[in-house]
Amino acid sequence: MALPGKDAAVTPAPFPASTKTASATIKGIETTATMLHFTDKILVTITQHGRLAHWVHVPLDISATDNPLTSNPYLEQEDDVPPSDLLPMHHLTATTILGGTVPELDVLGQTLATQIASAVLTRNSDERRMVVMGMGLDRSMAGREEFSELLGLVLELL
Repeated sequence: MALPGKDAAVTPAPFPASTKTASATIKGIETTATMLHFTDKILVTITQHGRLAHWVHVPLDISATDNPLTSNPYLEQEDDVPPSDLLPMHHLTATTILGGTVPELDVLGQTLATQIASAVLTRNSDERRMVVMGMGLDRSMAGREEFSELLGLVLELL
């Protein structure tokens, strides 16, 4: 009888994982963003008051069955319309995996995660690791200006 895990492939990776951190004061609250690059995932955390209460993930790897989503002629932009880097890619979907009990913050978290995943793919179109994002945000962060500041803080890490 083989032991569990004996047949699993081992992928050598440097440790510790590549890590970047940035901090800013947003709406008077010290906010810290961290990005860790593992071999199979990109982990992003955004914390305020030392909390992590809501987790979402965005798969970047599109399977062959999802390919029509990326090649749908009705979703493609017209030639005379310039592409917008401000909009998230239409084929990326954020899913709450833990927490998300405050509706405004759940929408904020999923939108942030999708936008960050889009930025990751814009920077490297061959990226296939899943983006996992943990947040612990104050309820006052659900506004448009706060969204822009949170996104800007995380984009500093790319």
